[in-house]
Amino acid sequence: MGPNSETVSNILWNLRRGSGIKVKDVGGESILRIEWLNLYNHPDVLGSLGELFAHWIVRLGYKPDAVVSIETSGAKYGVSTSLSLGVPYVSLYKGDKLIFDDPVSVESRSVTESRPLKLFGDKSIISRFRKVVIVDDIRRTSHTIDSAVEVIEKCGSSVEACFVVLDFKFAGHPYPRRIRGGAFHSLFEVSSISRTGECEVKDGLAVRYLEQVQAG
Repeated sequence: MGPNSETVSNILWNLRRGSGIKVKDVGGESILRIEWLNLYNHPDVLGSLGELFAHWIVRLGYKPDAVVSIETSGAKYGVSTSLSLGVPYVSLYKGDKLIFDDPVSVESRSVTESRPLKLFGDKSIISRFRKVVIVDDIRRTSHTIDSAVEVIEKCGSSVEACFVVLDFKFAGHPYPRRIRGGAFHSLFEVSSISRTGECEVKDGLAVRYLEQVQAG
């Protein structure tokens, strides 16, 4: 049993059709409001995306000790992926927590939240896992992903790879500089978007998966 190809195909169709997608201009950036990605998830969508991440993590030869995501948007995909892989899940947070034994933090900036961003992790937990993969919802500027890698490395662990649901390639920002070449992967690569929300998606691991399913 692999990821549900019908659900994956429906997600691709929704992106290309612009279903549930609105474009907002914020500070010269086009910010997408994708209801079914950011604000809620149907169980089949959440489960299939987690299975798709897990499928490619295994197929590409990664062997993480844990999956790491950033609260809050990316966390649900990280949890779903960890359940599919059968490995622990660890969160990075956008605020300090009193329960941390050994807090580690890195400062950055979030475009979608239009504010400075400070990521926190608990070294006493993260350091238990030698190799991890990062799972997130969206890559735009790469700032958040690079900050996540920095937190993890400060804890003495290494990042094998990073996976995201959507790569906003149309934004024109460089790929994460802290992720080694070839170890950044997206399910859906968005090369352009119309003002009414239709996304051009021609590449990504989800597209490759559907091509493989169709080829038998």
